[in-house]
Amino acid sequence: MGDITVLLQRARDGDQGAWDDVVALIYHDLKHIARRVIGRSGSATFNPTGLVHDCYLRLSKAGPTGVLNRDHFLALAARAMRQLMLNHARDRLAAKRGGGAEHTEGNEIEANAQAEDLIELDQALRQLAGVDERMVQVVECRVFAGLSEAETAAALEMPLRSSQRLYAAAREQLAQILTDAKSS
Repeated sequence: MGDITVLLQRARDGDQGAWDDVVALIYHDLKHIARRVIGRSGSATFNPTGLVHDCYLRLSKAGPTGVLNRDHFLALAARAMRQLMLNHARDRLAAKRGGGAEHTEGNEIEANAQAEDLIELDQALRQLAGVDERMVQVVECRVFAGLSEAETAAALEMPLRSSQRLYAAAREQLAQILTDAKSS
């Protein structure tokens, strides 16, 4: 059993210091995930450190109860970061629509377009969840958390081959959903 798994067990048993130790050990990985998530959405107003801190606050509220191991923790962090970035994108677009005069600098236009892309991706993932929630979980692990095939399978407690099949199917389904959305 790895150090993080042991610390998670101690945290589930009520040791708050163990939970803080888990976050400290995983902090570098969380920053890596945050850079990937922000890189996809291109936020000029959200930095990796801020995203990691907001993610930590969200995960701390939930606590260590359902966290099984390092990979599972990272999968949960990827989902939390995706949700935080989505909230940020929605806020950005709401401010653009309701904010009176439009500011049209190149970076602002690009950031708004990327916020719209993130919202489209989220809508596609929600639609995919109606087909199979496990596909969405695999996509979150692979795309947002940057987990390997083996890490994804471990985080989701499924055989490697099942994880691979779900990821391939999810990519096909998402491509079709996004194509359909653009054509309508």
